[in-house]
Order: sequence, then C-alpha cells, then structure tokens
Amino acid sequence: MVVANHAVNAVAIYFGQNSSSFSTPIQYPTGNGSTPYIVAVGDFNTDSILDIAVANFGITGDFNNDNYLDLAISNYGTDNVQILFGNESGTFAAVIRLSTGLGSHPNSITVGHFNQDVYLDIDVANYGTNQIGILLNNGNGTFANQVNYSTGSASPYSIGVGDFNQDNLLDLIATNNGTDNLAVFLGYGNGTFVQPRMYSTGASSSISFAVCDVNKDHRLDIIVV
Repeated sequence: MVVANHAVNAVAIYFGQNSSSFSTPIQYPTGNGSTPYIVAVGDFNTDSILDIAVANFGITGDFNNDNYLDLAISNYGTDNVQILFGNESGTFAAVIRLSTGLGSHPNSITVGHFNQDVYLDIDVANYGTNQIGILLNNGNGTFANQVNYSTGSASPYSIGVGDFNQDNLLDLIATNNGTDNLAVFLGYGNGTFVQPRMYSTGASSSISFAVCDVNKDHRLDIIVV
C-alpha cells in the first residue's frame, strides 16, 4: 500500500504480509514544500516492476496510444493541466500544457473514454470557477479546448467516473466543497453531459468519495467522506 503523507512531505510504502496485515512503513521524502496529495502506480519503464509517481493532483494513462504510461497533472497555481508523455526508459519527454481558464485552480483529475473513441479524455475539477472541465483527446497528442459544466455556487473538489444509470455510458461525479452536496453529470456518450443533479450529503461538507456496489444489486453506489 502506498500513502501520500501531505504534512511531512513524504510517501510511505506498507508491504503486505501473509497475515493480511502490513509491515512498518518505509518513508521516502518528496522534497521540502512538496505536500504530496496523490500517488499513481504504474510500470513506467516497462520492466514489469511497479513504479510510483507523486503529485498534488494527477493520474496516469496512455494519452497517445504508444503503449507507454503518461502522466496528467493539474496545476492549481498556474491554471492548467500538464501532460507528460512517457517513453520506454521510464522518463518523460514531451510536455504539453492545457489551459483550464484564469482563476480555475484545478484540483482533482480523472480520465475516461467520454466520447467512446479509443483515446483517453480528461475531466478536471476547476475549484476556483465552480466548474468541471472536459478536455477531449484529439488522438494526435493534442486535446480540444476545455468545455465547462457548472457546479453552481459549489467548488468541486474531488471528481470521478462511473455508469450510474446503467446505460453503458460514462457519467461524472463531483463532491462540492462547502455546499453539503455532490453533483452527478449523466453522459450522452459523445463527450457531452447533462446539467448536474445535486444530492444532499447532510450537514457535512463532502470532500472525497468512493464508488462501488455496496449492497450487491449490480448498481453503483456512492460513499461520501
């Protein structure tokens, strides 16, 4: 198990043991002021051994279909998403930056085939402008300009994907910090989404969530924290 330790600028690795427990963690520093928030695990140098990437907000995916893992990182302070294209050696060569708009302060980021082609698209939570942004992959190492969907007066913090209405099309979910609700955007399958339906989370301001079939009825449920 890999954990990002935000407060101490480190990543901790807990190795699993036969007793279904974990070893004492080994800490790896990420640098002063790095405040890691997200870890992504993948085989970046194709040696069949898992590697770790650390960021404030980021995700892995093969964005140019060359069979090497790339990284997508949201840059809160500079209002953009940065794509680092991976190569066989586990390093990253070409870098592109995709604007998310002035003052957008992108946070959480996720990916999916939102228009049902073979190229991974990007969904980003724009905390500063109360929007989620969709960046469709053009398939040639570039992305279309961001299309925004409003979350109203709420600031989206965490986002994710899932098929919540069982139509075999990807939908989106966003937790709205400060408004005690979460938003679900149903997908049309062509890269666009309906305006969100809001669901109350009670008296608590939601920050994160998990998606799974809690009651085994073959429908995705949402656990909010």
